[in-house]
Formats: sequence, structure tokens, C-alpha cells
Amino acid sequence: MEKIKICFTSTDLNAYSETFIRNLKNGLDANIFHCYGDMFPYLSEDKKLQSYKTPPLIDLIKHRFGLIKRPLKEYYLQRYIKAQKINLIFANYGPTGAALAPMAEELDIPLIVHFHGYDASIYEVLNKYYAAYQRMFSIAKAIIVVSDEMKNDLVALGAPDEKLFKITYSPNPLFFNINPDYQSNQILAIGRFVEKKAPHLTLLAFQKARESCPKLQLKFIGDGDLLTVCQDLCMSLEIKDVGFAGVLSPEEIAEEMSKSFCFIQHSKQAANGDKEGTPVAILEAIAAGLPVVSTLHAGIPELVMNGINGFLVDENDVYGMSDRLVQFAKNRAKSEEFGKRGKEFISKNYNPTVYQESLNELINYCLPID
Repeated sequence: MEKIKICFTSTDLNAYSETFIRNLKNGLDANIFHCYGDMFPYLSEDKKLQSYKTPPLIDLIKHRFGLIKRPLKEYYLQRYIKAQKINLIFANYGPTGAALAPMAEELDIPLIVHFHGYDASIYEVLNKYYAAYQRMFSIAKAIIVVSDEMKNDLVALGAPDEKLFKITYSPNPLFFNINPDYQSNQILAIGRFVEKKAPHLTLLAFQKARESCPKLQLKFIGDGDLLTVCQDLCMSLEIKDVGFAGVLSPEEIAEEMSKSFCFIQHSKQAANGDKEGTPVAILEAIAAGLPVVSTLHAGIPELVMNGINGFLVDENDVYGMSDRLVQFAKNRAKSEEFGKRGKEFISKNYNPTVYQESLNELINYCLPID
């Protein structure tokens, strides 16, 4: 039986911070036609989608005289979808789903929209796309969310409950094979240096924890606008033993996890409303067997069970986070116990095979019956 053809969209082709997009794409049992570039895709991995930014002169002339009646970016994408005989559009991020919904309706092609975090929370985004979201909610066959909180946010925005499907990410299988060093002094933090991940608060919690456990070390993996701010904090507050590794490959991240005894992430809602979906870094850290210290934020409590496989504190509670770090640092048997519980929990509930099956079952559900 011939595989279905899916137009799979993302804002970038291989953004380092979007491992969840790559894992999602790799799990689809279909012929994937990956279109990307901004919120309205204008490039394709197979190079067959004509970019509206570099149109042939003849198309400019046709558009000028009304022979091509729609904007070129819409004209080119619709022509590409028809030429490739696409069966379904899988749009990552709400704004892209909203932009493609009218085309999906016109072509009578099922549309699945996958929300990931900011697209369901940033105030400016919700205001800008409010009307387009409403139309998309009516056109889309299914809308994927990654946490109960995200589902509730979209219902409040007007999304029909019966179209919302919670399918949380799964970790790269690579991370299940890691054995952490529960006797090391390295605490690991992974993620972009942005407000909602609050790396500056992670730093302050670490600094406080070192008062009781001066041998502790903190390793950051990632890049972003707040990186230099955090480096300045280390210098001005004389926070020692902090490493900034930059962007690493999954294999390099796995190596750092094997050298660590604990994972930390101080996620919080940003001033502009931005929230996490379900952080993949936390999911992968738990799969690796690391106990987690994090916050009561978005989908995190669905992964980190307070007092069982990690500790959760309120957003902005630097002192509470510091206390939990000290508990793990002073009781390595507890670190190992929590870590092993977490690995077992993720293996059972967020198995990559089950994740892929859920995605493909939803796709088949959305396809028209022959």
C-alpha cells in the first residue's frame, strides 16, 4: 500500500532548539514533503517549491496583470501541494495553521495543527491571530496539544474540545541508554537562554545551594539572548564553577547527562505571556535517569511528580529551588532513587513507539474514508 503524502511545515528546517520537530517528523509513517521558512512556508526540503522571494520574471508580469490572482507565496505553495498530490497538511505552530487553513479548505485537504507553547500563550500572538485562529479552529480536522494546561488555554480561546488531542512528545531513544553519575557534582541545565526558561533564576538558586555544598558545579547547554546576561551575573556576583557549553548535538548532550547527578530548569511565564508546552529537555533528562528540580509551570507537573522523581517549586522561588538542590546533593541515594523512578515512568508512559503510533492513528483518523 502506497504511503500517504504529507505536507509537513515548520519555521526552520533544522533549528537546534526544535528537536521535538525532528522527532515528530521522523515518527510519521508517510512520505514527508517538508516545507519551511517563516510562519508561511516558502521553501521545501526537496527544492521543488518556488520561493516567492525570488520569483521568475514571467510570474511577476503575470501577477502584475492579474493572470495570477493570489499572492505569489500562496500561488506557489498551492501549486506545489497539487503537483505533489498531497493528502494532508501537518502544520507546526498555531500561526502557520491559521495561515494555511483557508488553502486546506479550498483544496479540500485535511489539516492538522500542532501547537507547541508560545503560540497558545503569548498575548500579542493571541491578539494578532484571534480571528484567524477562530477560522482555523473550524477548518482543522485535529489540533494537537502537549499538556492539559495548553488544552484548557485553547478551549478558553474558542477551540472545540472534540478537535483537541493531547499527544505529548517522547524522548529520543538515545537518552534511555544513559547511566548518570550520581556521585558527581555536576548539575545540568539545557535550553534556550530566554525569559520563560529563566536561566538567571537557575543561576541564583545554584549560587545559594553552593553555600551548603561548595563543590557543586553547573553546566548550561544552549544559546540565546540572556546568555551574556547570565555570564555577566557570574562575573559580578562571583558565581564559581559555572560552564556555558553552547549548542551541543544530542550525542554530546547525552555525554553531559552521563556526567551529571541532577537536572535543573526554572521555567516561568514570561512578561509577554510566553509559556512552555512540555519541555523536551526535561523529558529527556528524566528518560536518562536524572532527578529533576523544576517549577510548577505548564506541562512540567505531568512529567515531574513532586517528591517521587523530582521536586517542583513555585515560579520565581529561588530559595525553594536551592533547598531542593541541596537535598539531592547531600543525599545521593535519594538522587539515584528518584532518577530510576523517573526513567521507569518515562519508559512506561512516554515510549517513542506509543508516541509514533498515536500520531499516525490521528493522521489516519483525519483522512477521508475511501
